[in-house]
Amino acid sequence: MSTSVNRTGLTRAAAQSGAASRAPAAAPSPGARLGAFVERNIAYVLVFPTVVGIVLVDVYPLLFNVWISFQERKISTATATFIGLRNYQRILADPEVWNAIRVSLIFTFCSVLLSFAIGFGLALLLNRRFPGRGIVRSVFIIPWAIPAFVAALVWSWMFNDQFGILSAMVRGLGLRAPIWLGRDWALWSLIGVMVWKSFPFQLVVLLAGLQAIPKEQYEAAAVDGANAFRRFLSITVPLIRPVAMVGILLAAVNAFHYFTIPWILTRGGPANATNVIPIATYNIAFIAGDFGYAAAAAVLLFLFILAMSGLYIWQYVREVRDLG
Repeated sequence: MSTSVNRTGLTRAAAQSGAASRAPAAAPSPGARLGAFVERNIAYVLVFPTVVGIVLVDVYPLLFNVWISFQERKISTATATFIGLRNYQRILADPEVWNAIRVSLIFTFCSVLLSFAIGFGLALLLNRRFPGRGIVRSVFIIPWAIPAFVAALVWSWMFNDQFGILSAMVRGLGLRAPIWLGRDWALWSLIGVMVWKSFPFQLVVLLAGLQAIPKEQYEAAAVDGANAFRRFLSITVPLIRPVAMVGILLAAVNAFHYFTIPWILTRGGPANATNVIPIATYNIAFIAGDFGYAAAAAVLLFLFILAMSGLYIWQYVREVRDLG
């Protein structure tokens, strides 16, 4: 009898336990649902503020600039008129814009070429072991670390015709000092300052590329009887070429749209001798007050930089593919 009662009790307990397990679970609280959503989409949550910042700071101004490039929008008029491609047609027929393009190309080509040559030579030198190498490397990085505004002010004092140190050095040699920021010398003076400011970047990039070359390749070539010049042509040049191309493209993009140093030193003068595209665009917008025309010039500058960036990405992808 007691056994039957026990079995009945166990059956009831099991039935109650099964009913409890079949009961619906309590709905999660809103806080728990929010936490689960954040955990599932944590990457998107972290990236979202950055995307919003990029849209507000970069994408919207870019699209707005493209829109007003199709308008006649001047500071003297309160209304804007849609004129299609007329601003771009004016650019093609404007000799001052073509002069700015010519000056920008000369400024970019010469500054990048000279900064690359100096940076490559110093990278080859600093790739060797010698006492105080770390200190020398740090000293060469200083021009790159100095803010462009400060560097331009210092160089403006050095270029002073009467009291500048450069003119004093030339006169000390018994020669007649040129007018450094005059029409004949202004562009070359800007190129010199840009080379001084940008060669450390080339130095860092090329030195990193040189240090990535395996030493065993040089040792094997030396065992085979190759001299230093042959090792340079057969090992250093081919292996440093991808890194060098990336450095050159980045430096060209930076130089082509550079504004600070040319503006502080010459403001595009004298007689438009240093009127690079960024300064020409600034003058059209804020001196002449023709915002639509300036926007069209800025769009063309953006397209050129975009093309240069495309070359950089293509070169980088090809380099990664070759290494892989």
